[in-house]
Parts: sequence; structure tokens; C-alpha cells
Amino acid sequence: MPPSVRVVTDSTAYLTDVPDVPVVSVQVISRGVAYDEGDFTGDLATATTSRPSPSRFLSCYEALAAEGASGIVSVHLSADLSGTVESARLAARDAPVPVEVVDSRTIGAGVGHAVLAAVQAAAGGATLAEAAEAARRQAAATRTFFYVDTLDYLRRSGRIGTAASLFGSALMIKPLLHIADGRIALLEKVRTSGRALARLEDLAVEAAGEEPVEAVVQHLGAPERAHTLAVHLTERLRLLPPDTAGTPRAGETAAATAQSGEAPASPPPARKTRRTPKGTALERTAHPGEAAKGADSGQPGEPAAGPSQVGDAAVDTGQPGEAAVDTGRPGEAAGGECRVVEVGAVIGAHVGPGVVAITLTPRTP
Repeated sequence: MPPSVRVVTDSTAYLTDVPDVPVVSVQVISRGVAYDEGDFTGDLATATTSRPSPSRFLSCYEALAAEGASGIVSVHLSADLSGTVESARLAARDAPVPVEVVDSRTIGAGVGHAVLAAVQAAAGGATLAEAAEAARRQAAATRTFFYVDTLDYLRRSGRIGTAASLFGSALMIKPLLHIADGRIALLEKVRTSGRALARLEDLAVEAAGEEPVEAVVQHLGAPERAHTLAVHLTERLRLLPPDTAGTPRAGETAAATAQSGEAPASPPPARKTRRTPKGTALERTAHPGEAAKGADSGQPGEPAAGPSQVGDAAVDTGQPGEAAVDTGRPGEAAGGECRVVEVGAVIGAHVGPGVVAITLTPRTP
């Protein structure tokens, strides 16, 4: 029997098979037709995104209330990246039960971790306010770093200026970005993709320090890069085990030792050494939906309310109050593994194919 406090999210959390957590899809718009994210298979170069309409959220909230929910926590990607939070808030005004809308201030796997924190809290008997606070606390602890092949998609979606895009293209600059206070921000600029991916790895290791974390590598159309990076991170980080309450969408694999015992396709060779100076190059081996209507979020380049940025999969951390079993060796904190997930069309429409992202989440109280 589901708890009386229920949790809702949107498709940019990239969660599947999470019991009793409805997902409201962000829309992908192509040639005037709106698709749910999971249904879109067209050309990303001509695609844009739109928030779900408030009516879709309201229908979801009403259905949960009819099932006996006394309150709902609705967890979504950053309001600075999409109008999805605003749609949820508009729907919450008319919902038959109280709804706490959580602006996660992050994207992708960070949203997913926040969702699972709320689910876990609700299952433990938390009140509506307590479950919402658990989601906010988990999201605030998450760090996301990412690499993109080209700045063109970010320029088109209004995330960077035209001058910066042309400058980067002319000099073959590869940007490293992160999520800072709910927004995409430039962190460093590196020449060549090899150096950029090596630095991306180092940034994640520096951010984690000695703290045990969960790690998710997300990508779009770059499986070899993602698997190589995940193997390296497994060697270098103290990794917490994933929560079995939720699994990422299609495309997920275990980076190092899959629990199923199956190795990922085309696995990269093992590395002999991992510590490298900053900037050093590392050798790499390779149902159609409705368009949103109503209030506009005011985000640049967004039809009807704001582009969504995501990276995707989420795993949580275990039972409340459970201490991490830390062996003191990278990759061996409580049997953890770095997970690999291929993200969907929403992130693709805004950052382009070839993106590789790392999300780190520590255990929160």
C-alpha cells in the first residue's frame, strides 16, 4: 500500500520502474508537433522543448488524491532552466490535496536523487513538509559537471551568447560547465576533447574528495566516452551503492561490474594509473502530447515556457540512518559502482549530441 504522501516528477529525472511515482513528460516540439520526450525520435537539430501544461499536472494530482493521497511532493528540474516548476505550481492551486512543489535547482540525475529522497522519507512516515525538505536537501548536495562537443545548441537555446559560441568554435575550445544555483555556468575552457574529458574526470574527483558519493555518468550518443569515464571514476572515487528503489531509463549499464554479471558492450580497457595533473590529456579509446499553453516562463528560445536541461538517471542511498561501509579504497565504499545512462531528447535539444555529464551525490541525513 503506497504511503499517504505521494511523489510526482517529470521526465527529466530519467527514472523508470520507481513504484508509485507518476512521471509527467516534458514536451519536445518538432515541425509544429509536440511529443512526449520518450516518443520523440526525430532530428535534434530542429527540436525545441516546452514544459508540460498545468492541466497534465492537475490530472496527475487528482488521480493520486483519488487513490487516497493526503499530500503530494512534486519534484522538478530547475525553474531557471524550464517552466516546468511554474506549471506544477499553477496546477497545485487547484489540486484537491496539498501539493508541495520542489524546485530542485538542478537537472537530470540530481532531480532523480531528490525524487528518491522524498520517496524514502514518505515511506518512513514523513509528513508532506518533511518529505519535501528531504528532496530539497538531497538536491542541494548534488554536483553536476558536463562536457559538450559544440556550443551551438547552448547558443540556440539562449544559454550562451553568439560571440562566445563563435569564439569557442574558431579556437576548438571545449567548454566544461556545471550547474550553479540552478543555472548552467561555464567552469573552464579546455582545448581538444581529450583534454576536456580528462579534466571533467578530475573535476569530479576533486569535488568528491574523500567523501563517499553516488556517481552517475550521463551521455547522449557517446557510449564509449561514458563507459571509459565511468571505469575511471570507479577506480578513483569512494562509491556508495545504488538504491534499488529506482532505476534509470533504457540505456543504463553498470560501468565496472554490472550486478547482472554482464559486461557493457565494447568495454574500455582497464587503466593502470589514474592520477593526472590538471589539464593533462588522457589517452581515450575510444504519445504525442499537447503543446504547453498558458503562462510563459520567459526563458530565451523556449516555446510556451522554457527549455529543459537534463542529464539523467538517479539512484539513492539506502535506508534512513544507515551508515556507509567505507573500506577507504576508491570504488569500494559499500560495493558501489558508477552507473552509465543515455539521456533523452530534452537534453539533446539544448546541449546537443555528444554531451557527457557526471552527477555526484553524497548521502544526506
